[in-house]
Amino acid sequence: MRTYVLGGETRRRTLFNGVGRAQVIVIIVGLGVWLTVMMVTRSGWALLGGVVLGLVATAAIRRRTVMGESWAGSVFDRAAFRPSTDKAPDFVPGESLPREVGEIRVLAYAPPVARKAPMAIVHHKDHRRGTWSTGHLTATFEIQGAGDGLLPASQVDTAGLRFERLLGGLASAEIPVDQLDVCTRILPVHPDAYRDHMAGLVVPSAPERLRASMAELAGFAAGSSEEYRSFATIRIPLPQLQASVGVPMDLDELCANTFDLVGDVVRRVDSAGYRLRAVLGPRRLGALIRHLHDPDHDMDDLAGIGSVVDGWGQVRHRAKDWVRVEGTARDWYHAVAHLPRDGWPSQAVNARFMETFVTQVSPATIRTVVSQFRLVPKLPARQMARMGLTYDVATKRGADKKQQISTGETEASMTAARRTLQDLMQPVTGGVHPAVRVLVSAPDPALLSAARKRVVGAAENGGVTRLDWQTYQHHKALVTTLPMARGVRT
Repeated sequence: MRTYVLGGETRRRTLFNGVGRAQVIVIIVGLGVWLTVMMVTRSGWALLGGVVLGLVATAAIRRRTVMGESWAGSVFDRAAFRPSTDKAPDFVPGESLPREVGEIRVLAYAPPVARKAPMAIVHHKDHRRGTWSTGHLTATFEIQGAGDGLLPASQVDTAGLRFERLLGGLASAEIPVDQLDVCTRILPVHPDAYRDHMAGLVVPSAPERLRASMAELAGFAAGSSEEYRSFATIRIPLPQLQASVGVPMDLDELCANTFDLVGDVVRRVDSAGYRLRAVLGPRRLGALIRHLHDPDHDMDDLAGIGSVVDGWGQVRHRAKDWVRVEGTARDWYHAVAHLPRDGWPSQAVNARFMETFVTQVSPATIRTVVSQFRLVPKLPARQMARMGLTYDVATKRGADKKQQISTGETEASMTAARRTLQDLMQPVTGGVHPAVRVLVSAPDPALLSAARKRVVGAAENGGVTRLDWQTYQHHKALVTTLPMARGVRT
């Protein structure tokens, strides 16, 4: 499957070779303070102190951990982290939402002529600008995943092509959708339930040897049996929706246009081979969010759920390696990992390379795999890919002039960037910023640690070089695995 990472990034591209925007701001502010102190004091010690501090800061910025992450960032996370206490809880259920969720409004809408359950439309406030008018809307629907087992290579390629065209079509500048999330929830099946299901497949007239063979097979597979549920969430920027309509909208018109847009997306998703099961209303969406926090609650259990916000009805406790949720029957521990830029396979992969996260974790483990796609129309995507290739070429030429030995990252990035530009010349294509999240859950810290190791092993079997576990940040990263289309930065 072709990869539409814009510019073919194998690592973060920055203007000053590894120094990010925030770090550039800190450096500029530091230089300003240093120059001011020297002008006021006119002291040689101020000059020397500034030089020393500059060297120390440069070393800290460039230093990396053994996992390739920023050492300075990890120190900051450790220093800023504060465990939850009774006096300082993460948030108060029923009175507020977690800080990373922010302010949301929940609308329930169904066409007047339709006799169907209402669709949940969640309005997210733009917290950067502090306004609702530049926020975004999200809607979630359940789909029948493409877990068809082993398929011929031709069918796998066809499925991949359909999904590529789905993303390319949604990335059109004429469609006010800028993100598609596909979430797969994997739950272990109770061994007795699996044995009963297998026994029900045997007809009464079956030979005794066949019955014994089926019972033996059921015994072997019972401990590793899993069930899968898949959901899709679309993100609709409110300004783009308003621009597509062309006239001011009241609340009813906003809901009606959003409903029609979701219907168009559902039809496109259905054409790509993912059948619609149901569009989630406020109560079902709230039940799904509650289930992700407390797996003892079934995702279809609506008891105690009046709206979406009731999904955050549990007390949370943050820790370094997990976030603990006080469930109804027992506590649950959750850990979140994301797939970083340099963790993606460098070789060409087919459309099902991610199935290792879904089907190849044994024994059965409670987990959620979220694939997020931030969509970019073709014209700006082509410009971004061109700029990325220009950066890579300049980096390569600079290294050649200095006679530096390459690690191979720049060459790999250049190859991927050229492939991206070539792909963007094809019809029905667009730019995509992909992100992958994995949420692992267990009722005990030791079981959670074992589950994390199994997920890492499955990822390595799929060609993924590493996962970035959100140490000290699991309570914040949890929102990126919920059906809210959060967490993709461009």
